[in-house]
Amino acid sequence: MEGSREGAENRTRLYRRDLPGAGYVEIDATHAPAEGVEQRGATRSRIRISVERRASAERRAGHAPPVVAEFTGDGRAPEVGELYRMASDNAALARALLEWQGRRQQAARAD
Repeated sequence: MEGSREGAENRTRLYRRDLPGAGYVEIDATHAPAEGVEQRGATRSRIRISVERRASAERRAGHAPPVVAEFTGDGRAPEVGELYRMASDNAALARALLEWQGRRQQAARAD
């Protein structure tokens, strides 16, 4: 995923479901070796919820779906359960997408 760590990270799809109307929601985890001597042999996880709203695969080409929620840490943490609950709740996904759009608009204005 990141150029300097290519090959060191391992991405796993944890969850995926189709959305009503079009698109899908997906949870994936990226695992990378933890840094630091005391963490040798451990892994660090980045777990993300992505929401693809485009129905057509042709329209998806070249565009990464929005990441509406992310957690970095131990994959057994309670926050991971919250990500699953969000991914299974259409209203929560709609709120997360609105927040994502607001952040994008603020970033565009700041540039």
